[in-house]
Amino acid sequence: MSTSDNNADRNAAQAGDEDSAAKKAANRAAAKEEKALRRKEEDRERQEKRERQAIDSPSPGWWVPTLCTFMVVGLFWLVVYYLTGEKYPIPGIGLGNMAIGFVLILVGFGMTTRWR
Repeated sequence: MSTSDNNADRNAAQAGDEDSAAKKAANRAAAKEEKALRRKEEDRERQEKRERQAIDSPSPGWWVPTLCTFMVVGLFWLVVYYLTGEKYPIPGIGLGNMAIGFVLILVGFGMTTRWR
């Protein structure tokens, strides 16, 4: 064999090594992309499952008593305010008592919109 044949064989081997390295790098990049896509799909499925559970799940047991309490206390607050000639439940804040009563009623009503 001549030295030129040996050089040609070495060049061919190096070219083959470079091709295999490029193929490995391409395979790694493709595997990373596939893994990222799979992860995104799993995240999307998990999020959809959470949303379905949030929509379909019943309210906790304390929800209805709490919302009813807010509405009844708010109504009671307003009744006391009117019957005491605008002096109570908290003396000195005047129309603030009315605002407190309506806020309590609105909180209770707002809770009814989330009741399942």
